[in-house]
Amino acid sequence: MRKNNFGRQWEHEVSEYLKNKGFEILENNYTIKGGEADIIARDGEYICFVEVKYRSIRAVDAYSSVGFKKQKRVIKAAEKYMAEKRCSLQPRFDVVFVFDDEGEPDLEYIKNAYSG
Repeated sequence: MRKNNFGRQWEHEVSEYLKNKGFEILENNYTIKGGEADIIARDGEYICFVEVKYRSIRAVDAYSSVGFKKQKRVIKAAEKYMAEKRCSLQPRFDVVFVFDDEGEPDLEYIKNAYSG
């Protein structure tokens, strides 16, 4: 399976996970010039911009995979999306790590992983 398709599969799985947790999925794979958000969802009073990261092994450096440059791309997409939709919800930037080091995927959801 190509890397892009593999990533999309996990983004879909995480969308389903979020729906089961009561989130309303608003957009998947929102992309603008210079910005992107894997999942945009509503969680009560928050509009969540969710980055999905898959790792085949649980490693300390996995958390650094959402560095400043990546955060800027998500924040840029968030600003554009909120302006387009005239959204007044409180923005939140979440990250979901999918670890699959033992053949059974484990999701680690981090709310408010960084600020915009």
